Amino acid sequence: MRRIALALALAAPLAAGAQLPLPPPPRVWVPVPRAYAPPPPPPPAPGPAAGASPYYFNLGLGYGNGSTEQYGAWAPLHEWLEPWGYDGGRIAWHAEGGVRLSPQVLVGLDLTGLTAFGTAPYGSGAGVTIVDYDVVLTLFPLGSGPFRRGGAGLATIGSSAVTPGLGAVSATALGTNVLLGAGWAFPVGGPLAVTLGLDWSRQFFATPDVTGSSAWMFRVGVGWY
Repeated sequence: MRRIALALALAAPLAAGAQLPLPPPPRVWVPVPRAYAPPPPPPPAPGPAAGASPYYFNLGLGYGNGSTEQYGAWAPLHEWLEPWGYDGGRIAWHAEGGVRLSPQVLVGLDLTGLTAFGTAPYGSGAGVTIVDYDVVLTLFPLGSGPFRRGGAGLATIGSSAVTPGLGAVSATALGTNVLLGAGWAFPVGGPLAVTLGLDWSRQFFATPDVTGSSAWMFRVGVGWY
């Protein structure tokens, strides 16, 4: 009996242990191969903004003034007119056209001029005209609206006078110039815009009587951008 009781006492813990749940097997991470995805294509090169024209032009009229350097001294334009300073008025004019290199950058050819004229009693009259022929770079920092521009090129200055008894006398000089400007293009519809601009230019001549001039011009125009 003692042997049977001892065997039962030893078998009881084994039976109890056999009824306990076994621990789960350890988890092993196995990487899953993914399908190859090609890299995204590069972004397209910048082009004209939506609704913008690849070409542009602008025409304008306005007012301006200036001065000339004669024999080493600067004098206002009205002193080119009549000896007694009769001054009739000023007119500024502007024409430009070119291509759009990007939504913000335009490059083209520019023609800017300022004419001062006057008449006096007894049929006398005179006029002075400054014209710039430039290659101009225009920047629209926001793509539209405000703009800045700068350029350089050739320049001419011409004067004419009509005096009773002496007839008409004229002279022209050729030189170079630099131009700086700023303005705003107000969209009207599509690429059409109304423009306001202010330009300043400095001319350089190499003639005995006139060696330089400067002019500023305010203009209102119609543009196609």
